[in-house]
Amino acid sequence: MLKTRNSKSVKSMKPDKIYNFVQELKRRRVFRGIVVYGASTLILLESADIIFNTFGIEAVPEWIVYILGIGFLGSLWFSWIYDFTPEGIVKTESAKDHPVPIPQQKLKTYRFTTFLSVSIIIGILSFKFIDNAAIKEIERLEKSIAVLPLAAEDLNPIEYPQFDFIGHEITSCLLKVRAYNVHPWQDTRKYPREGQNYKRMGKDLSAAILVDWKPLRTHLETYLLIELISVENEKLLWSEKYKILDNWSGSEIIRCSRKISKQITRELRTFLTLEERELISAVPVSPRASMYASLGNAMAMDSWDLANTGREVVGSEKSEYIDSISFEKAIHYFTEAIKEDPNLAEAYANRAKARLWGMREGYFDPSILGACETDISKAFKLDPELPEAHVAMGFYQFYGNDEYKLAAVSFEKAVELRSNNPEYLFYLSIIWRRLGNWDRVKSLTDMVFVSNPRNAVFQTNMGLSYLLLRDFSRSLECHDRAIDLIPKWIPLHLNKINALMWEGKISDARKAVREAERITGKEFFRNVALLDLYEGQYDNAVKNIDKAKGIEFLNYGESEGDVFLLKAEIYRHAGLVELANEYYLKAVAYFRNLVLFDTGDYQAFSKLGLACSGADMVQESMDYGLRALDLIAFVDDAISYPDLHYNMIRIYAIAQHDESALRMIKEHLNIPSPFSLEFLKLDPDIRHLLNDPESPIN
Repeated sequence: MLKTRNSKSVKSMKPDKIYNFVQELKRRRVFRGIVVYGASTLILLESADIIFNTFGIEAVPEWIVYILGIGFLGSLWFSWIYDFTPEGIVKTESAKDHPVPIPQQKLKTYRFTTFLSVSIIIGILSFKFIDNAAIKEIERLEKSIAVLPLAAEDLNPIEYPQFDFIGHEITSCLLKVRAYNVHPWQDTRKYPREGQNYKRMGKDLSAAILVDWKPLRTHLETYLLIELISVENEKLLWSEKYKILDNWSGSEIIRCSRKISKQITRELRTFLTLEERELISAVPVSPRASMYASLGNAMAMDSWDLANTGREVVGSEKSEYIDSISFEKAIHYFTEAIKEDPNLAEAYANRAKARLWGMREGYFDPSILGACETDISKAFKLDPELPEAHVAMGFYQFYGNDEYKLAAVSFEKAVELRSNNPEYLFYLSIIWRRLGNWDRVKSLTDMVFVSNPRNAVFQTNMGLSYLLLRDFSRSLECHDRAIDLIPKWIPLHLNKINALMWEGKISDARKAVREAERITGKEFFRNVALLDLYEGQYDNAVKNIDKAKGIEFLNYGESEGDVFLLKAEIYRHAGLVELANEYYLKAVAYFRNLVLFDTGDYQAFSKLGLACSGADMVQESMDYGLRALDLIAFVDDAISYPDLHYNMIRIYAIAQHDESALRMIKEHLNIPSPFSLEFLKLDPDIRHLLNDPESPIN
């Protein structure tokens, strides 16, 4: 019985069968086949990923994965039936036909190939693990990029344009990647980087990633060292040297900049669409023409900057490449670019833009509009989808024809084509601000705010936009940014003082006045007098307004009539009745002449209404104030509307038409305007309507 029981137990032992099956798999080298196939599959998938990405396909297609899965089953079948031998592929003999143990040499070969395959798999998996960690770190980085300017201490005027062209081209290529927020080269090229660390530069340029570059020269060769820096920890993400041939020629710069830009996108693990790849790879017919066009862009921007701010461009050397001071030079270089390449559409578009900018600032008269129209038409004919052509058309409609709605259409198209260009976003926001599309103004200004352009004109105008939206916090941040860029430019300080005053923060406005006086070395008696007026310090207001010099009023762009009106208001509240009447009558005469000369001047009508209200011409004051509101309803000027509306409130309040004044105050608090309720409560003409506990506004 015992023998029989043991015999049955042996027959039923499943582990024996599993062991024999595993031994048979080993003998037929199935495990080796699995390992080799697995390693090969990993290599194939990695290679396929690189190849498909090269052709603009983001992920390996599923059908390849299915084929490899089917191939795995096929490899198992093949490994079971066949074996690779020095004599070739032979059918594996069954265990009964080939009971001889595997020779020692074959066993060694098997162990070596198994070890090699496992090592390959471990290596690939380790690389994949490390690479995935690097990818996660890079993907975490915000893709805001600035190409740093080259430190130019040892550059002579002949070399500067070539180096400037390198930065321009790399920036231009990166701007074509929609996933990136790239700081415009016209701003970064003038950034004073000397003595700054990467964290400071990243903060100043609102960039999480910096592209640094410098030449490395030997007595035989010249290289360009490119470094990709993470601002957060000042970590070097990537660096490489590029050999520059042909003594820094335009063609070499263009070739090298495109190679660099593509490598940057790969290092940042950015998937490029086929369109983006084509845009980056596109090489101009004439590199020399592209360099001329780049110089034209730099000079046009410098001239525009000088004309708007009256400041000197950063840079101590007086080189025409560094300190371009005229629109004529910009136009000259665009013309040279067109001579080199008559089909360079960008040169035509930007030459038109330079002329329009020059006309806007009074350097050219409107006779240049015909040449602008010809250039823009040529640009569109050569490239209908060129963003610069739509921008030029936008400026043509904005500055040339006062057709703001048509200008908005052109800039919207430019933004559609280059949604990450802060310049396009900024000018589009300014146009919509004029038209009163406040939702669009806010969204566009928010986008520019995040990019933080190093442009004081952009920053202070963004501050004015936020002020109209009653976002006082962001308005002040923009004004502070602008002041940091050009500390001695007085209009920036005036905008900040007004923002604080209109928010109702008189004490903070006084601090801003003192800070402005310290930084600029100028006096601000006009502003102090106004703050005195709103705080009820009328005697001090009179003293300070009498000390104010003509330049203080000119800084505000105020006319002689504006000065009469301001002084009359202060004198009236100070109880100097005769002096107040004298100035009110002077203001009436001044603005009456203006409206006789131009019957559509709504601002003059509004100020005439205020002057009449102070001179006790009650009915005329209301008629003129309402006339101004009627006139502005037929024009595109949403910026001036709050001032006219506010003036009408004051006219009603002075005429003691309290019910009408209160109705308009309610309306005013529901329209975009820089005047807060807190400020209206400080106005000496209105405060009695709002500080009453029973006032319907409270």
